[in-house]
Amino acid sequence: MPQNRTPWPSSYQYAMANSCPTCKAEPGVECTAPRKQATQERLGADPLWRLHKTRQRKGASHRAQDVARAPWVEDRIPGQRYDSLGTAAPVSAVDQAVQARIAAARARRDGRRQQRAELNEARGYGLQSRHAAKLRRWQGEGA
Repeated sequence: MPQNRTPWPSSYQYAMANSCPTCKAEPGVECTAPRKQATQERLGADPLWRLHKTRQRKGASHRAQDVARAPWVEDRIPGQRYDSLGTAAPVSAVDQAVQARIAAARARRDGRRQQRAELNEARGYGLQSRHAAKLRRWQGEGA
C-alpha cells in the first residue's frame, strides 16, 4: 500500500498563519515577546517557542482541523497538499450541513424579527385608535 509522503507544514507555520490574540501581531509577523526571543537565541530552541502560548494553541488547533479534514492516508493523492495554508480549506459535507443549518436559523430569526416589527406597527395603530376612542368617550361624559 503506497504511503503519501507529502509533508504537513510545521506547527510554527500554522501558528504564524494566525494573528496573535495576546500581542495582536498580524499573521506572518512574530510575537513581541522579548523574554521568549532571548531564551530562543540563548538556547537555540524550536522557533515555535518564540510565540505566545495562545498563538501556539491556535496554530495547533488549525493544524488538527486540517489533518481531520484530509482524506485517509491510503486515499490521499501523492504530491497533493491537504493543508489550508495559502489556499481555501476544502469544504466537507459536514461543513456544508453546518452552514445550511446556520443559514436556516438566520432565515428563521430574520422572519421572526420581521413579524415582530409588523405586529409592533399594528399595535401602535391599535393603541392610537383606542386612545382616541377613550378621549371621545371622556368628552361625551363631560358634556
